[in-house]
Amino acid sequence: MRKENLVKKVLVLSILLIAVAPFVYSSCSTLDIIDEYIPGFHVNVPVNFQFTPYGGTAPYTFTIYSGTLPPGLSLSSSGVISGTPTTAGEYLVCFTVTDAAGCHLTKCFYIEVYNP
Repeated sequence: MRKENLVKKVLVLSILLIAVAPFVYSSCSTLDIIDEYIPGFHVNVPVNFQFTPYGGTAPYTFTIYSGTLPPGLSLSSSGVISGTPTTAGEYLVCFTVTDAAGCHLTKCFYIEVYNP
């Protein structure tokens, strides 16, 4: 009788864990940056662009993975590109978003800065 009770308890606990797991553990596969592009900027015109994260678990932290922002611009940890670009050109920059669960995603964008 004791062995049967133990098996029943383990079975019930297993079913509960399977049922609750999707709600307890964040799925890294849902984390994304939904922006498809960064709009063009103009030299000596202040900018303020906010990335839009999707999925994962808030709060999110943004960093530059590779490349550099155009001179005069910076990225906040909350995903805001701001400042006043000083040099025209095309810049390839890859950004990483990391969520509260430690999931991360990297996405690359071309940033164009035009002369006025």
